[in-house]
Amino acid sequence: MKKRILLLGSFLAILGTNFAQNVGIAEPAPNSKLDIVQTETSGNTIEVSNAMSTNGSSSVWIKNGGAGYGINTQNLLATSNSAVGRFFQLGTGSSAHGVLVNMDGTTVATATGLFIDQSGLGLGSYVTMGNAASASSGYYVTHSGSGDGMTIFQNGTGIGIYNQVATSYGVFNVINSSAIGTINLMTAGGTGEYIDLATFDGTGVQVIAVNNTTTPTAGGDVFALYADVRTSTATTGTVFGSVIAGNQYGVGHGILINHSGASGRNAEFSLLNAANTEAVFFAAHMGQGSAVLAQNQSNVIVGTINVGDFSYTGTDVADHIGVNGSSVPAAGWGVGVHGQGGWFGVFSTGDLSATGVKAFTIDHPEDPANKMLKHFAIESNEVLNMYRGVIELDGSGQATVELPDYFELININFSYQLTAIGTPQQPYVLTEIQGNTFEVAGAPNSKVSWVVYADRNDAYLQQNPEKAQDVVLKTGERQGKYLNPELYGMPESSAMFPKTAEQSGTQINSPQSTIVDEVRQKALNTQEVQMESGNNSSLEQ
Repeated sequence: MKKRILLLGSFLAILGTNFAQNVGIAEPAPNSKLDIVQTETSGNTIEVSNAMSTNGSSSVWIKNGGAGYGINTQNLLATSNSAVGRFFQLGTGSSAHGVLVNMDGTTVATATGLFIDQSGLGLGSYVTMGNAASASSGYYVTHSGSGDGMTIFQNGTGIGIYNQVATSYGVFNVINSSAIGTINLMTAGGTGEYIDLATFDGTGVQVIAVNNTTTPTAGGDVFALYADVRTSTATTGTVFGSVIAGNQYGVGHGILINHSGASGRNAEFSLLNAANTEAVFFAAHMGQGSAVLAQNQSNVIVGTINVGDFSYTGTDVADHIGVNGSSVPAAGWGVGVHGQGGWFGVFSTGDLSATGVKAFTIDHPEDPANKMLKHFAIESNEVLNMYRGVIELDGSGQATVELPDYFELININFSYQLTAIGTPQQPYVLTEIQGNTFEVAGAPNSKVSWVVYADRNDAYLQQNPEKAQDVVLKTGERQGKYLNPELYGMPESSAMFPKTAEQSGTQINSPQSTIVDEVRQKALNTQEVQMESGNNSSLEQ
């Protein structure tokens, strides 16, 4: 072996001169300046050793001034499992590398530090980190420019990145700027992110925006989920899109949001397009429960709260409806609005009206299981209060009727109705109401049934006298509309109160998405780098 090395050194020295002939070792017809053929059954074909630890030069230095490869290595044994090239790093320096590729700073953008042309079925690159105590990365990239840390073009049907982790994190991103952690640009539809928890307990997506999840002391104004869904109007058919869409097939909740902060809404939905006539929130239930269920379960409320708040807060002049309830499963069936309370079942601040009859309904006392009893309110073209009673006249045929202390505070324009009891002699009003009393005269020692009607005149009617008008002209958007259009053969579109009321939500400001547009444009401008790869059948020998 030493003789071969000395002989190789001699040949290398000869090659250093202008020697034009090819030299072969165990090769009678060399086709290179130095052509070596291994004829032994063991041992290396070429072995170079640099035993001087103080020598900072390379063991082998190859300079290529031509257009070919600096080193061209082939494994010609079809059954071989050995690598074409092996670099065994035995150094223990803090920055020791297995392979170091230095690219000149003037190289063009398409130049590649490491190019792997895998034409077969094998892997393009395989890294094994076999030391269980190692905390280093299997693949580490440092990029100081504006390019991508890693760019993958998967032109086949395989997966762009496949990641299988036994115990630690699948992907860990540390973003030291206000940029976006992960962007999925779907240029042909599909699903941006698919998470399969199989049958295990877990969380599909978890967002933490505080420095400490237990006792946070700092955090920003963030959206745990924010999405822009923009679809243009289709030329034919309809385009649908949703910020959140999903199917819940188990016994859990479709959406569950818990808010533990001292302020802030648990959820807010807003339609920001003034031309949109759809509902802000739509709930459909195909089962037996309520479509919407709202409860306040606090036992330490200060003052009075509303479990549900519905209001129109715009300034449009029209009879917009705060709450619209409808239930008509069949003719004669259904309750539009049902109220139940320990004080009032339904209370109206302001006027209360109805196009149908006003009645109280109870179970019939004679047959409560099979019948109901209805008593109807008496209608009038006046806003009236009624008071009644029975009084007994004295021996002189007179009596004083005492009315409630508040009577004259809330009533004006009195009228009387007297009916004799037990005598044909008709009673009469001796003196009219004054000081919340009036006097009645008639047959001595007889009874008189009395009724007093009065115009209501409390503070509400005093400040809103128009409320007592019995004929009201339809003006504005009410003109040409009907309370019950079906009674006059008119269509539902002419109803003053349509079945589906228009409602408008409180507007909010949306975060700007210009950065997403910039990244989208960047992705569109990124093109796959076309590299000239070698062909195994025509490699330079």
